[in-house]
Amino acid sequence: GVETTGTTTGGLMCGDEICPGNFICEYDTCIPDLGPCQDYDDCPGDSYCDENGKCIPYGVPMDKFNDPTCQKEDLPDGVTPVVQCEWTGPNDPNDPTNNSHYIYTTPIVADLNLDDDTKKLQPSVVVTTWQTVGGVGRVGTLRVFDGRTCEEQMRLGGADENNTDDRPGYGSQWAVADLNGDVGNNGHPEIVGLHRNDNNTASLYALEIDNSDLNNPQLQRLWYGRNCGNNQVLEFGSGNVLHGPSIIDLDDDGIPEIVMDEMVFAANGCIQNTESYTDYAGNIGVQSAVVDVDLDGRPDLVRYNNIAEWNTITKQWQTKPWFFQNASQKAGHVAIANAGTYSQLAGKDINELPEIVVVSAPTINAGYNTSGEIRLMALNGQTVWGPIPIYKNNESFAGRGGPPTISDFDNDGHVEFAAAGAYYFGVYDPDCGPAQPQRPGGTCDRAPEMQGLPDGVLWAQPSSDWSSNMTGSSVFDFDGDGKAEVVYRDECYARVYDGQSGEVLFSAPGFSLTGIEYPTIADVDGDFKSEIVVPRTLGNINCPSPDPLFADSGDHVKKPGFVIYRDPEDRWANSRPIWNQHSYSVTHINDDGSVVKSSEILVNWLQEGLNNFRQNIQGAFGLLDIADLTVELTDLGKLCEFGGGDKTLSAEVCNRGTAPVTDGVEVAFYETNNVDDPPPGVVVCVATTQTLLEPGDCEIVMCDAVLKGTGNIYVDVDPDDTISDCHPGNNFGADAFDICPG
Repeated sequence: GVETTGTTTGGLMCGDEICPGNFICEYDTCIPDLGPCQDYDDCPGDSYCDENGKCIPYGVPMDKFNDPTCQKEDLPDGVTPVVQCEWTGPNDPNDPTNNSHYIYTTPIVADLNLDDDTKKLQPSVVVTTWQTVGGVGRVGTLRVFDGRTCEEQMRLGGADENNTDDRPGYGSQWAVADLNGDVGNNGHPEIVGLHRNDNNTASLYALEIDNSDLNNPQLQRLWYGRNCGNNQVLEFGSGNVLHGPSIIDLDDDGIPEIVMDEMVFAANGCIQNTESYTDYAGNIGVQSAVVDVDLDGRPDLVRYNNIAEWNTITKQWQTKPWFFQNASQKAGHVAIANAGTYSQLAGKDINELPEIVVVSAPTINAGYNTSGEIRLMALNGQTVWGPIPIYKNNESFAGRGGPPTISDFDNDGHVEFAAAGAYYFGVYDPDCGPAQPQRPGGTCDRAPEMQGLPDGVLWAQPSSDWSSNMTGSSVFDFDGDGKAEVVYRDECYARVYDGQSGEVLFSAPGFSLTGIEYPTIADVDGDFKSEIVVPRTLGNINCPSPDPLFADSGDHVKKPGFVIYRDPEDRWANSRPIWNQHSYSVTHINDDGSVVKSSEILVNWLQEGLNNFRQNIQGAFGLLDIADLTVELTDLGKLCEFGGGDKTLSAEVCNRGTAPVTDGVEVAFYETNNVDDPPPGVVVCVATTQTLLEPGDCEIVMCDAVLKGTGNIYVDVDPDDTISDCHPGNNFGADAFDICPG
């Protein structure tokens, strides 16, 4: 055979075969002569540019299946989204739920497998919408939407139903996970939330998906949370509560439990422990977290005044012996991360232990016109930083404070905490003030306009949340520079803030009367790119127009429902296709909605690039990974006869990049009028891909065409350039005359 670096032309031996006349020999393989190149974009179809400057088909040599160097390079300077789609209410004016378009729930994102095809990634958005109905009050409707189009896919429990058996609480939060272990067998995750009883108490309930009719999937109740000894449905609190459950495996059997406040329910809805419920801030409720904080492989319930381990024998929460309750531990919402070396436990490395951030109201039943505070607790319950007041400047009250988010906003190697109040949204930094030896290297690099803020406040920007002043926020590193941005929607605008300086990078109208909800950041349409989902309502509050913090916000227009934003060129860093609950932590849930066994949960704050809370990441793929679509004509037998008439055209679409590509990618086939006419010619038929393409995966697509038989045939994948692509120059395949032997 010839040397792998040599080239011979048709008619000579190449390895064990003789090359056709228009083929060459490279790497002991006969290949079409695809021409010289300087980079991958010079090579047609499913080929790459080798080190000798020649276009070589992928698979030659056999271990060459993708371009491992594919990375996004054109990252956006700032965050300038466009609307992908929005929903403002049902289209049918006769729909009884036509006015049910207010949203107080955090949008939950998950692939519910409604198409019964695990090779397709098609996430949905889960929310409760509500409307006021006569003397009944606020009536909720659970709705599920297509993340690609914002079209409604399923609904349950609204005013259009004959009874209230499936009615959700109007503002409670949802959680999505696989309760019965069928996701790996083409099943579906379940949806868990709070049911509003007729007497306006709440009960936990779970919903399953019946998609026996793929064109009309249905939600149906799986169970109510109950005492399975007497089959008594458990009622607690108020049907107007705004918080919701968390789903996690507590006992390492791979089957999740549902934690609602301090109550634990099995995956079948049976209560496991003595019921305990905390009413906080007038039916809003406490949003706690379940995290293994002492690194013993068993999850702990972390609350503002307790850390407890689930006893699998007694089926009760058992307070950790090293946690000490005291009167200063005011009620509030929590988040967990490693904030320094404040926590100490016998036999544990102090560099690996987390702390607890608590945002608390002054009293457990505090109203909106009060002033809350933020504190950092060590694992023993001692306050090690703060409490400091929620920032209010010269306003009369600060507000109770919303659920905190945690990330390294200033890239100093230590986390900071973001929280909303009534008049200001801010990031709080222990390094802004007296030296913190527990945070070596920590910095307080305030922007010029933020100089003079009180100790502990890195930055604060005016906002408006007089209604609940308990809204949450979320975090994402959109440009992949290691410094997270913050996403927050108050009563008037949805904003993206620079995490270090507080500068508003983007703002758009997003009116709400507010609960404890927040915008979520996830891949909502299955393209492995990040989008932002913003919930909205209507109301009588007057908002400035345009946004005084961002002149390009446009005029303030009130719209209900929700809106999805994306980068116009999909340049943001990649994201997971899931955000499964309000107390979201990325290591607790898999992309398909299956729950991680408790002993296999990765400790968030010990993973490179994590140490965060309510922040999404890339999952199995890199921060800046990008796809590379290629296409090549196949099934050349009939095609290479170059005759006219009815023909089935076939092409192989491949992903040669480093990030997956969703299904539904368009592939166009062209015919020129004459053989010598320049491409592309006229479209003769169009096909679409039907499956998810991981890096190195390929799929054959076909369509029927009527050919003249006088010209050349070409194929182009993603002709409208809708997919962010590493080498868009190779989306156009080599023509039939180049690849047909002869």
